[in-house]
Amino acid sequence: MQKTTLLKIVSLLSLVALILPSILFLAGRMELTTVKWVMLAATVVWFVAATPWMWKQSG
Repeated sequence: MQKTTLLKIVSLLSLVALILPSILFLAGRMELTTVKWVMLAATVVWFVAATPWMWKQSG
Protein backbone atom coordinates (compact mmCIF):
# COMPACT_ATOMS: atom_id res chain seq x y z
CA MET A 1 0.00 0.00 0.00
CA GLN A 2 1.34 3.41 -0.92
CA LYS A 3 2.04 6.06 1.68
CA THR A 4 -0.41 8.47 0.05
CA THR A 5 -3.24 5.94 0.16
CA LEU A 6 -2.60 5.24 3.83
CA LEU A 7 -2.58 8.96 4.63
CA LYS A 8 -5.87 9.45 2.78
CA ILE A 9 -7.49 6.64 4.77
CA VAL A 10 -6.22 8.04 8.08
CA SER A 11 -7.41 11.55 7.22
CA LEU A 12 -10.85 10.25 6.24
CA LEU A 13 -11.14 8.30 9.50
CA SER A 14 -10.16 11.39 11.45
CA LEU A 15 -12.94 13.34 9.74
CA VAL A 16 -15.38 10.65 10.83
CA ALA A 17 -13.95 10.99 14.33
CA LEU A 18 -14.79 14.69 14.16
CA ILE A 19 -18.42 14.12 13.26
CA LEU A 20 -19.26 11.13 15.44
CA PRO A 21 -18.66 12.70 18.90
CA SER A 22 -20.98 15.61 18.19
CA ILE A 23 -23.74 13.21 17.17
CA LEU A 24 -23.15 11.13 20.29
CA PHE A 25 -23.25 14.27 22.44
CA LEU A 26 -26.56 15.34 20.93
CA ALA A 27 -27.92 11.85 21.60
CA GLY A 28 -26.81 12.09 25.22
CA ARG A 29 -24.25 9.28 24.94
CA MET A 30 -21.08 11.30 25.51
CA GLU A 31 -20.03 14.05 27.92
CA LEU A 32 -18.99 17.45 26.58
CA THR A 33 -15.45 17.21 28.00
CA THR A 34 -14.89 13.89 26.24
CA VAL A 35 -16.26 15.29 22.99
CA LYS A 36 -13.82 18.20 23.15
CA TRP A 37 -10.80 15.95 23.72
CA VAL A 38 -11.76 13.48 20.99
CA MET A 39 -12.37 16.28 18.52
CA LEU A 40 -9.07 17.96 19.42
CA ALA A 41 -7.17 14.72 18.88
CA ALA A 42 -8.98 14.05 15.59
CA THR A 43 -8.17 17.56 14.38
CA VAL A 44 -4.47 17.11 15.10
CA VAL A 45 -4.47 13.72 13.36
CA TRP A 46 -6.24 15.21 10.34
CA PHE A 47 -3.72 18.03 9.96
CA VAL A 48 -0.79 15.61 10.28
CA ALA A 49 -2.27 13.06 7.84
CA ALA A 50 -3.82 15.39 5.25
CA THR A 51 -1.03 17.91 4.86
CA PRO A 52 1.45 15.69 2.98
CA TRP A 53 -0.95 14.51 0.29
CA MET A 54 -3.06 17.67 -0.12
CA TRP A 55 -0.16 20.05 -0.69
CA LYS A 56 1.92 17.80 -2.89
CA GLN A 57 3.41 19.85 -5.71
CA SER A 58 3.03 18.49 -9.21
CA GLY A 59 5.96 18.42 -11.52
